Amino acid sequence: MLGGLLPGIHSNTIISILSSVGLNGIDFAYVIIAVMASHQLFSFIPSIFFGIPEQGSVLSVLPGQRMVREGNGTLALKVVLASFLIGTLLSVVLFYPALSFYPLAYKFIQPYIKYILLVFSAILLLRTKNLVLSAGIFALSGLFGVFSLNSGLAYPFLPLFSGMFAMGAIFNYTSGTVPKQKDTPLSTDFIKFAVLGVFGGLLADLLPGVSSPSQVATFFSLVMPVNTLGYLAAISSISVSEAVFSFATSASIGKARMGSTVFLSEQISLAEPGNLLLALTVFLFSVSLAALIIYILRNRISALAKIDFSHFNLLLAGYLVAMTLVLNGLVGLTILGFASCLGYATVRLGVERTNLMGAVILPTILLLFRVFL
Repeated sequence: MLGGLLPGIHSNTIISILSSVGLNGIDFAYVIIAVMASHQLFSFIPSIFFGIPEQGSVLSVLPGQRMVREGNGTLALKVVLASFLIGTLLSVVLFYPALSFYPLAYKFIQPYIKYILLVFSAILLLRTKNLVLSAGIFALSGLFGVFSLNSGLAYPFLPLFSGMFAMGAIFNYTSGTVPKQKDTPLSTDFIKFAVLGVFGGLLADLLPGVSSPSQVATFFSLVMPVNTLGYLAAISSISVSEAVFSFATSASIGKARMGSTVFLSEQISLAEPGNLLLALTVFLFSVSLAALIIYILRNRISALAKIDFSHFNLLLAGYLVAMTLVLNGLVGLTILGFASCLGYATVRLGVERTNLMGAVILPTILLLFRVFL
C-alpha cells in the first residue's frame, strides 16, 4: 500500500527489497500476490492527485488529472475502484479458459510477434500530434532502454522509469488552483470500457514489450471511441487483468509477463492447480480489501488535490536519487539523470508520454530481430 502511494516505486522493487531480508516459500508467495494486487490499485492515487499542473502547462496529462481539474477527482477514484473489481472478477471467470487459449494463441503468433510489435509501434507513433518529435522520443527512450539492459545493473528499469515518469513530472510540476472535489454518484457508462480492458489485458500478456495499460488502451481506441472516463476505466481493468492473466501465461506457456510473477514462480509452482487457485484467491481478496479501504477514505484522499506538493516533490526527488544510488550506483544515477531530462523534455514538448515506452518496446524488437547493440 505505502509503495503504491509513492510515484516511481514499482511493485518489483518492493518485492526485491523484501526478498533480500530472507522471506521465501509459501509465506513470501502470499506477500508477493498481496503486493501485486494492492500496489496496482494504490498507485492510481498519486497518478490522479499528485503533481496536478495548471491548465495548459502540460499538454498530455492523465485522464484522472483532467477530472481533478474539473472537480471530479473522487469520481475518477470510484471509476478506478469499480473497474479494478470488474476487471478482477471477469479475469478470474476467464482464467481457466485462458489456460487453454494461451498455448494455442502463442504457438500461432510467435513467428509474427516482432512484426506485430512493429505495427503496434507504427500505430502508436502515427496517432500522435507530432510524428517527428514522437519518433525522436520513442527512439531516444529505446536507446536508453538498450543501454540500461546492457549496463549490468541489478534494477535496470528503476532509474529509467523513475527518471522518465516520476522525475519528469516533478520537474514540470506547477501548483495551481484546483476546485473542490465533488462526491459525484457513479454511473454505468464506464462498464463497457472496463470489460473491453479485460480482453486487452488478456491479449497484451501474449506480447512482450506491450505491457503498459495506456499503450493497450491507445490501441483499443482504434476500434472503440474512448472518452476520458472510459479511458480511465480501460487503463484500470487492463492493469489488473494483465496481472491475473500473467499467472495463466506462466502456468501454460512458461512466460511470466510481469516481474512480480517471476518472483512468485520462484516461490511456488504456478503449473500446479492448487497453487493457481491459491494465487487467484489471495489476489481477489487483496484487491477487494484495498478497494474497500480506498472507498472508505475517498473524501480524505480527494483532499490531496488541494495540497501544494512543491516540498513533497523535493523529498520524493531526493528519495529517488538516494534509492537509485544505493541500488544501482553511479551508473544508475547517470541513467536517472539522462532519463529525467528526457521525461522533462517530453512533457514540455507536448509529446504523449506513452512514447517513452519505447524504452521497453524498442529493445524487445531489436532482440526479436536479433539486432544487438
